[in-house]
Amino acid sequence: MLAQNNPTLDVLGTADIDEFQFAYGFAENAVTPGDLNLDTTSDSFNLVASIEHRDSTSSIPSMHRNGYGSIPGQTARHRSFSGASEEASPISNRMKGLHGGDAAFGEDLGMNTGGLRDGSEEKRKDQNKQAPAWTELKTKAGKDRKRLPLACTECRRKKIRCSGENGGCKNCAKSRSICNYKVNQKKAVPRTDYMAMVEKRLKRMEARIMNIVPKEEQNSSLSVVRANVKPPIPGTLPSKNSSGKKRPAEEAFGPELDNWSKSARNDGNGNGKGNGDQGSKSNTSQAQAEEESKLLKEGADKLPSLELQEHLAEVFFESIYGQTYHLLHKPSFMMKLKDEALPPVLVLSVCACAARFSDHVELDTEPAFLRGEEWAAEARAIVLNRYDWPNLTILTCLLILAFHEFGTCQGGRSWSLAGQAIRMAQALQLHKDLDHDPEKRNPDDSGNFPKLSFIDREIRRRTMWACFLMDRFESSGTGRPTVIKEEDLEIQLPIKEHMFLFDIPGQTENLHGEIAHPISPGGPMANPKQNMGVAAYVIRSIAIYSNVITYFSQGGNEKDPHPMWHPESKYPSLVKELEDFQKDMPDDIVHNMENLRTHKTEGLANQLIFLHVVIQQTILTLNRFAVPLEPGGPLSKAPKEFVTKLGVKAMEAAESIAQLIADGESYSITAPFIGFCAFSASTILTLGAFSKNPKLEASSKKNLTITVTYLSKMKKYWGMFHWMSEKLKNQFRICADNAIAGSSGTLNSVSLHYGDWFEQFPHGVSKSDYEDPAAPIKKEKGDDAVS
Repeated sequence: MLAQNNPTLDVLGTADIDEFQFAYGFAENAVTPGDLNLDTTSDSFNLVASIEHRDSTSSIPSMHRNGYGSIPGQTARHRSFSGASEEASPISNRMKGLHGGDAAFGEDLGMNTGGLRDGSEEKRKDQNKQAPAWTELKTKAGKDRKRLPLACTECRRKKIRCSGENGGCKNCAKSRSICNYKVNQKKAVPRTDYMAMVEKRLKRMEARIMNIVPKEEQNSSLSVVRANVKPPIPGTLPSKNSSGKKRPAEEAFGPELDNWSKSARNDGNGNGKGNGDQGSKSNTSQAQAEEESKLLKEGADKLPSLELQEHLAEVFFESIYGQTYHLLHKPSFMMKLKDEALPPVLVLSVCACAARFSDHVELDTEPAFLRGEEWAAEARAIVLNRYDWPNLTILTCLLILAFHEFGTCQGGRSWSLAGQAIRMAQALQLHKDLDHDPEKRNPDDSGNFPKLSFIDREIRRRTMWACFLMDRFESSGTGRPTVIKEEDLEIQLPIKEHMFLFDIPGQTENLHGEIAHPISPGGPMANPKQNMGVAAYVIRSIAIYSNVITYFSQGGNEKDPHPMWHPESKYPSLVKELEDFQKDMPDDIVHNMENLRTHKTEGLANQLIFLHVVIQQTILTLNRFAVPLEPGGPLSKAPKEFVTKLGVKAMEAAESIAQLIADGESYSITAPFIGFCAFSASTILTLGAFSKNPKLEASSKKNLTITVTYLSKMKKYWGMFHWMSEKLKNQFRICADNAIAGSSGTLNSVSLHYGDWFEQFPHGVSKSDYEDPAAPIKKEKGDDAVS
């Protein structure tokens, strides 16, 4: 069998190819046995046609070579067509071996390997060929990928299509070059995110512009163009104007709106009786809205840089907030400040008041208590121009500016601004616990007014309590009665600070310990006393202090039919009120180092110290009249035991104030009232320092050092303490001279009340009052004068 199927070889190894058949065609021009005409054709093997198709090297058709023999004759050729199989020929097998062994070589040269020429075999190969791996990937949209995600560097350089196989594409395999894919590490950012960001910025800018630009300017600048409402009648030609232009809204709806507005003023019978109250309310609301829109831009040119604004705002909440006034909500204030969404007048007021405590390089002028005068002057002009427009922002600015003028020794301004703030608070009905803003006079469709949030209601309450405290402080002198009555306050006391900051609603007691709307037992926050923090007890302590001052300095003791030591006098009731207040204080507010550290974590340590300083100052005021400041004093006829008891309590209170100031040295206690308490305690400690009692003298001198040092520091921030320090020096010199002379002398030159400094500096302090006594006193005129 092997001998029959294999051709015989000669000695040189040449095959005997006379018995094998050859293909007679090339590519698409292959010749079939039926079409072959050997008699008439001169090119029996169709070589001419094959040569004509050889246009390029890449398109060379596959051609079977004749080998080393020749074809015997026509009969042999006919026998090969009919008898033998082409697949059994050695030439065909040799070409198949070439195709199977080096397929890439045949494909590169475009050679035909002698297979079937009808394309069926290529189709079968294409079907069996495996798809590239990248076709299984998905696009970012989740669809089937139709394009190669990344071409190799070689194909990109040659600008040819890459097959994208991992490990080497076909082009690189053919050219025997290194195939690698350069991946860009930079993450592509979709353009839609950028456009969304730009759109948000545009909307924010439009909202800010709409808030700043007055409504009348908006109406004049924005011309609303609308399409024609009435189309032309069919069959008529439209006019030139109507075909090319669109009418404005005023032209399209002007007459109809005029008729509607006129008819709204009449009743159903045409008597001309309209709802005048509703119309006036709408006009008032519109005017109020216009004023508020102007308020958002007035004074903006006087503002410091945003960085300095944020710095001074932090100083305000650290050194001023809570000592004594709980104004503003820090999270919302700081957020709006960074977004530049606050009225400039409010920012100017905060910066003016906080500048005295700042250590910023741009604020290094002396004296420190006059640093914010430029901003205060601008804010003062804005608020005084709107004294007849009740507004919570203007009210807050009035309170802050009154406090600022208090520290610059502008007694007349501080008293006047505080009075305006109190009247404006009453106009806004802040003394009532309302759930809506009474200034918003436009109800919704159901007739109800928009409800206030818990934060807004708490801000209203705290603002009213700030007015109450300022009224008590500025009226704590001779001949200055209070304005706000305790029985008129229908609001609850401030809630705990963390509940206020984190928007946690809760109920508290009012000033007299009553609950407006009791919560059912067992419900959430059923005990309102647990929701009361330091701020609530500060207000109660100052209310008691004010009652004591009213009794002693505003004729209360003179109207009392009984002397102080009489059991039916009002004096024992004041003492009992203070004692009951101290007994009812919760354990977490009692003064000790543990509570002080606990409140430090919440930023309330200085407020806790302020609370206990007020309590000790009240005790000092109740008992200091037993100290013989001058012969024939108010207790000259009192029993000796009563006077001795009061003297001991006054000295203990003065020492307690000194110890509280020492405990709060690291907690930024900067309230001016604490400075006044230090001055009052110093007047008592000075007497103890010259009491000829060794133990009392030693403790009094130690505590006097604390209070005098604190007063020296406070002179930098509050102008009135220069005057108080001079008064204290005079008292010390008198006591020293009396001790040397061996006589008691008199101390009638010492001021005893917090509000008495108004009489000393009604129009400000000049440079000679705190720096150079020899300089002439400058007389101020103009709008700063108070008649």
